[in-house]
Amino acid sequence: MNSIERGAGKQPVVMFIHGYCQASAYWAPTVDLIAQQGGHGIAVDLPGFAGSADLAGPYTMEAFADSLAALLDTRGIDRAVIVGGSMGGVVAQHFALRHPERLERMLLVATGAYTGDPEGALAKAEGLVSAPWDDGTLRPIVRGFFNTLPPEERFSEFLGFAGMASQPAAIEAARSNADSNTLALLGEIKVPVLIIQGRHDRSRTVAHGEEMQAAIAGARLEVLENSGHTPHLEEPDAFHRLALPFLLS
Repeated sequence: MNSIERGAGKQPVVMFIHGYCQASAYWAPTVDLIAQQGGHGIAVDLPGFAGSADLAGPYTMEAFADSLAALLDTRGIDRAVIVGGSMGGVVAQHFALRHPERLERMLLVATGAYTGDPEGALAKAEGLVSAPWDDGTLRPIVRGFFNTLPPEERFSEFLGFAGMASQPAAIEAARSNADSNTLALLGEIKVPVLIIQGRHDRSRTVAHGEEMQAAIAGARLEVLENSGHTPHLEEPDAFHRLALPFLLS
């Protein structure tokens, strides 16, 4: 898998997982801060997306989780701190459930245990089958990541990352994400968990965070008041004040 890596050889190892039609670059500022503060950060492009668009599937939440464990194996890393945003947070949950011995702690960002409207999400996924894979299709998807849009140049960069994804991979991942429901299993997670949600997130709401917090013993929930679906980009200072002490503790 393509990745951004900083601070190699340092501890702890923090692995970042991007969301749907996103990329490792979404996490680059946080990876840099991790390295500056003595950690080892790795942000990956999931198979089928961005710099890993040419990798074979399957493109499911479970397969993504297993690919992360395989990546740790190739790096000789026994355990890692896992950070997942949006769909990446769903992948992180599956990693925690499938590979609990590899998990040090976990940060879940703008995610949930299940999709609020699975039938609607599946319908959107099926709609992508015949849709052109172009800016007209992808712009509304990327627009949904933000409460307040970034400048057009920055938005165009995010749109470009979305366009790098393999359309078949994006469709299969969207179907799998819509079908995933980990809520009844989250009680199996025994490591420290921090949950950060954006107050204005329309797809993964504060209520999703509250449900995960209730299901995971000792989990902590924080809400960023001016964010939508990408609080690490929309309120980076507030996000990092919460996240970095947790990730590096």
